Amino acid sequence: MSLSRFKLGFKQNLMLVVVLTVVGFAALIFLSISSLNSQSRAAERVDTLGRWVIDLSSLRSEVSTVSRLSGKAAEAALPEFQATQDRILGGLSAQGMRGAEELDATLDTWLVSQSAVIKDAQAIGNNNAEGQRKVVADRQAEFLETLFSFMRKPFQKMQDSIAALIEQRSPESFDAFRAAKSELRQTLVELDFVDTFDAPLEEIATEVEALISLIQHQNQEAVSAEAQLKQFNQQVDQRFEQVLAQLEQARNDADSASKTARTTILIAGIGVAAAVLLLLMLTLKRSTTALNTTVTSLEKVAAGDLELRLPVSEGRQDEFDRLGVAVNHLNEQLGSVLNSVKESSSQLQHMSTELSDTLKTQIAESEQTESETGSVAAAAEEISQTVAEMANASEETNRLSGEAEAATEKGGAVITGALGSLEQISALFARIHDELNRLNEASSRVDGVTDMINGLAEQTNLLALNAAIEAARAGEAGRGFSVVADEVRSLAEKTVSATSSINDINNNMQGQMNQILRAMEDGQHQVNESRSQGGEAIHEMEQIRSLFGEVSDRNQQQAASIEQIAATAQSIAHSMNAVLDNVSRGSERTREIGGFSTEVVSHADNLQTMTSRFRC
Repeated sequence: MSLSRFKLGFKQNLMLVVVLTVVGFAALIFLSISSLNSQSRAAERVDTLGRWVIDLSSLRSEVSTVSRLSGKAAEAALPEFQATQDRILGGLSAQGMRGAEELDATLDTWLVSQSAVIKDAQAIGNNNAEGQRKVVADRQAEFLETLFSFMRKPFQKMQDSIAALIEQRSPESFDAFRAAKSELRQTLVELDFVDTFDAPLEEIATEVEALISLIQHQNQEAVSAEAQLKQFNQQVDQRFEQVLAQLEQARNDADSASKTARTTILIAGIGVAAAVLLLLMLTLKRSTTALNTTVTSLEKVAAGDLELRLPVSEGRQDEFDRLGVAVNHLNEQLGSVLNSVKESSSQLQHMSTELSDTLKTQIAESEQTESETGSVAAAAEEISQTVAEMANASEETNRLSGEAEAATEKGGAVITGALGSLEQISALFARIHDELNRLNEASSRVDGVTDMINGLAEQTNLLALNAAIEAARAGEAGRGFSVVADEVRSLAEKTVSATSSINDINNNMQGQMNQILRAMEDGQHQVNESRSQGGEAIHEMEQIRSLFGEVSDRNQQQAASIEQIAATAQSIAHSMNAVLDNVSRGSERTREIGGFSTEVVSHADNLQTMTSRFRC
């Protein structure tokens, strides 16, 4: 299986991994919460059953305590026990415990019997000063006061039977009392005192029978209460067995739910981890392949191969495809710029050669102008030397004036030719200056392209940073993304290194062209100065011609103007020397321009060599 068939981008793959991880963790959390809820319900069930056991034990303890009480303490404890019974059994019934109503009914019956026992005990009395026992004791005391002393022994036997009856409260003790009473009556009959003591004796017997009736009723209620208490204990034992069985089942259910939850969470966790790991491996494989292809392409670009193009997927257009498009566009732009640089270098080389040839011609003409200017200066010196002879030979002066005028015309023509050559040099310098400016502009476009490369490198570095952040968030699962981030960062560094090399070459070219421009500007400045001085020389030659015309017109005044002519000739000599100096300096500057032209040719060759490294 491959992610490429789905045409998912690198970012989409990462988002798929993140979404799958989040969904997996959500499923694990849901399973964990479900497991915790199951365990919580089981724990609540165990807790409820435990409280049932505690409540039943507490109720049994209360019943046992109340059943052992007697007298007023028992009477006072019954209402409290009734409230405890209602609270405990009502709560158990509300919590769903089966048999709670049965326990409540049994305890109600036991309470009725226990209340009757307590009431009978109160009616009987706890001692001879309370209840029916007091009545019986009072009747015995009254009877004993009227009884003769010889009769007290039989009566004492009846008293002992009454005391035994109260103490034992058994049918035998009841029969023993009746036998003692019959024996005492028989004694009274035998002594013939039956009429006297029979009524008091019957009163005692009646009260004792009433006491016996109370005791018998109490015994019946006590037996009933004991039976109800036994039944209650049996029911409690049954509830205990049921609750303990339910408690054991709840514990088993809790353990089973816990084991099931652990198994489910473990299987789900392994599944999620395997799916995430598989996606990460596929994403890492694809991104590594794309990065290796891009790095190989950029290495070839750095080696000078600009014809290489990275493969780009038209349907996916992810980050690596956009990077490939940018690299391909970069190669196209660099190829275009380098082709322009090559053409400009070739033109510069050709123009530099023409400039060198023109400068050689200009140098030869400048040397010729210098020679002729020297001749003019020598002629002016000769004029100055022969001025003294002009006073004696005006005809010779006219002839010499004609020759001088012809010489000045020739010198003016030579200077005019030199100025024309300087005009051509100036125009040539202007053309070279324009071509160098265009070459400098082409070099500036290279700077723009390298800036674009640096921008791409920054975007690549930002992509690496984002990948590193996502890797850090993913923890151990994002370790593969750290490798991707490192490779992307290495790609950005190699890109910056390649653009730095191009910048160095371009900066070197710009520096050399700036030097050529400055040299051309200096040469043009010198040519302009030579033109200005040549104009001054022509102006001086025009003045000389005018002066020689005046000499011809005023041949008659030569004698009077010899001194003025001598001064003028001397001035001409000085002017020609100045012209000679200017022409010499113009020749020297022309030679310097020739040297600069040679350097331009050399730089053009270097530029041609550097650009030939690249295949466009």
